[in-house]
Amino acid sequence: MSRIARARRLRTMSAAVLAAAGVACAHPSQFERYIAGEQWSEAAREFDSDSSLLRNERSLYQAGLLYGTPGRATYNPERARGLLSTLLVRFPDTKYRSDAASRVALLDETLRAHRDAEAREHELSVRIARLELETRGLRARADSITAQGDSLRAVIGRLEAERHDREEQLRALRLELQQLKDIDLKPRRRPTAPIKP
Repeated sequence: MSRIARARRLRTMSAAVLAAAGVACAHPSQFERYIAGEQWSEAAREFDSDSSLLRNERSLYQAGLLYGTPGRATYNPERARGLLSTLLVRFPDTKYRSDAASRVALLDETLRAHRDAEAREHELSVRIARLELETRGLRARADSITAQGDSLRAVIGRLEAERHDREEQLRALRLELQQLKDIDLKPRRRPTAPIKP
């Protein structure tokens, strides 16, 4: 094949590649259409089902935003961090590098804060459970003491009633004794002899 023929063939192939690239750019993927239409859940399903999107830097970046934007139903900071990290590793010179790196750092902070919050939540749950257990124990002791107190109050009531009865009996006996003493202390008359007529 002559040099001219090879050059023509190379130009034809280059034109075909550029045309194919132009067709690809002119026809966005279904994933990109869902993103453009803000159909986040559909975009996530499409991204999960089309593994070729993992080899496309724009798709990786968009998926990172899809999963890394709070407030969206698709929000998943771990997944977003993984996708943006993959973008930075596979495409080190990507035009999205600066933004992707910033987002990875922000997602790292978010995930760290989430882990810290989970650890604190666990710690608080353990403390709450322990305090609830202690509260139940204290309540049971208080109920027991109250029951003992009620029992003691009943015993004290009975003892008070018995004391009152004894005091009444004592008062009656003292009165009787006093009456007997009074009788014994009165001067007795001597019987006088009958007067004879």
